[in-house]
Amino acid sequence: MKERLKISEMAKLRNLTSETLRHYDRVGLFKPEYVDRSSGYRYYSIYQYEVLGTIKELREIGMSIEDIHDYLEERNLRKSLSILERKHEELLEKLSELQQLEVNVREKIEFMRVISRSNPLNEIEHKRIPERKLITKSGAIHTFLELCYGVIELENTLQEIAPIVGTNRLGVLIDQEHLTQRNVQAPSVLFVTARGMTEPYSDCEYVTISGGEFVCSRYAGELWDRAECLTNLLNYMDSHQYMAVGPALQIAHTDISVTDVPSEITFEIQIPVANQKH
Repeated sequence: MKERLKISEMAKLRNLTSETLRHYDRVGLFKPEYVDRSSGYRYYSIYQYEVLGTIKELREIGMSIEDIHDYLEERNLRKSLSILERKHEELLEKLSELQQLEVNVREKIEFMRVISRSNPLNEIEHKRIPERKLITKSGAIHTFLELCYGVIELENTLQEIAPIVGTNRLGVLIDQEHLTQRNVQAPSVLFVTARGMTEPYSDCEYVTISGGEFVCSRYAGELWDRAECLTNLLNYMDSHQYMAVGPALQIAHTDISVTDVPSEITFEIQIPVANQKH
């Protein structure tokens, strides 16, 4: 046993690297007891073990170099307790964020699994869908440039972690009047489905889509490639005596956030309907 230790020996005792100790020296957090002027070698005292152990544990719980500096300076029980309580509050906040993120990722996985085994494209099906609240961007989009800026604007309103990738929350509204006129390429209003809001976001417009029966169909292609799919839905409604009772939703199911394969880019169009006989 010896009192004076080389940097590698001191690092090994605490399962750290020599570079970590050099960094602590450079930032003034943990200085060697002695530095040989001729060789530049750092030597530590075994009696510094407690301070280095404290630093290591504080780093393990996520404290910054600055916070550890503060912790070690003029230590006393009250000050140490206060700093640890503050750190505990930070950890609880991060834990809550991680729990939300886990739910978010799990829902993305579940949705993508459902999409991967969904009905074939271009088939028409009926769905009962509950009420939804949408956050919308004022004004219709006419060009791809407007689409890009509109999506960014909508995504920036969401106070959530990773809200869009691998979800079916983003889409456009096709006005009911345009459906009646069969104007399948009319400009549309961007939306993102609201979720888990305790209060409305400021500076946002909202649309409520009533729950009910929807005729739906999926197609492969980009946003503007909807004409055939939408026309097929409208023809189906005419032949089965259905009428639209609200705007249609064109929802991105898989997009460039999850695939680079053009044939995997899909949208679903949902039209709220009622039977004209009733």
